[in-house]
Amino acid sequence: MSRNVLILGNSGAARECYWLLRDVMKERDDVFFKGFLAFEGYAGELRDLADLALGSDDTYTPDRDDEFILGIGMPELRLKAFGKWKDRGARFMNLTHPTVRRVGKSESGEGNVLAHNCHISCDAALGNANYLNGSVVVGHDVRIGDGNFFAPFSIVLGNARVGSGNSFGVYSVVLAGAKIGSNNTVAPGAYVYKGCGDNCVMTGNPALNVG
Repeated sequence: MSRNVLILGNSGAARECYWLLRDVMKERDDVFFKGFLAFEGYAGELRDLADLALGSDDTYTPDRDDEFILGIGMPELRLKAFGKWKDRGARFMNLTHPTVRRVGKSESGEGNVLAHNCHISCDAALGNANYLNGSVVVGHDVRIGDGNFFAPFSIVLGNARVGSGNSFGVYSVVLAGAKIGSNNTVAPGAYVYKGCGDNCVMTGNPALNVG
């Protein structure tokens, strides 16, 4: 059975997802890309992919065999788009690049994007709608909620806990056993030792809340 896939989003993250999907399609003949949908009419920039735009998601009527990829980087909008279309009964694809390495068994919800060279260790668990944007390391027994964005080379070490709607900068590190709440921003290069609550801006080594 073929899988007709649409990317929800029409800017930089959406273009990244398109090229990740193209690599997946080289190994699978059951996936067909239908086009991009602008989330709630957002005026993004598809550049040389503009001819693949299908308009706004508000005017699109899905087919029964449609699946969606969340091509949106901002955590708040990822969660909003995921919730909106799940309420409409949509199915979300986990977009996993062929170079992703899994060690042992791990769990994943739906609507996640795992870009090039991510490493997911044993007994880790991802929720829904997370975006791991290349060379992200998730250690053993880590638990991650929904709608988080992990920039390239960010690391979450063993037994750490991450809530929902967080944004992690490049080369940020969540140390083993740390507990991160929700809706936080962890700055590039920050080292989070024990964790933080909600709505914090964590920066430095050791990371402190400057928000």
